[in-house]
Amino acid sequence: MTASDDPAVAFVRSVGEEVIAILGNKDTSKFAEREAAFRDVMVRGFDVPLVTRFVLGRHWKSATDEQRSEFSAIFLDFLARVYASRFDSYSYGGEQFTVHSAIADESGDMIVRARVARPSGADPAELDFRVRTRDGNHKVVDLYVEGISMLLTHRVEFSSVINRKGIDGLLRDIRERIEAPIGDAAE
Repeated sequence: MTASDDPAVAFVRSVGEEVIAILGNKDTSKFAEREAAFRDVMVRGFDVPLVTRFVLGRHWKSATDEQRSEFSAIFLDFLARVYASRFDSYSYGGEQFTVHSAIADESGDMIVRARVARPSGADPAELDFRVRTRDGNHKVVDLYVEGISMLLTHRVEFSSVINRKGIDGLLRDIRERIEAPIGDAAE
């Protein structure tokens, strides 16, 4: 089986093309609609429970059941808000999402390498999706943007906040970021 025949490649291609289509809808949809669509892609395409536990790291064990529950409830909203707003700041139109290789790593996960080519002539964005397959279902467990793990980035950021403000301080900060108006979301 070649990389292009791998089901993990087809899965990543589908997720990437769907995100590009959502973002390309900027002229005909409100930010809140694009954010909700992006959140839906994340729910279907990412292993949210695994990512949620991982980003709290060692703090997951010390969190109360109530703190874990609240973090689990708001973390996906946080991710959808942060990434939808980051992507929304770009001017979209004509971006091409392509998968160019896939390799199995020592853990059994597939690393699916992709690129977003920009019609503006700017350098393409290089993305690596770590895909785990369980019971025939594929889920992204990490996304590397230009070689930087988004999972580790959030883990370091959250740990720093917890060390300064505690878990309740992190939860407050996340709620504030979710509730802050962004783009045309304030309409």
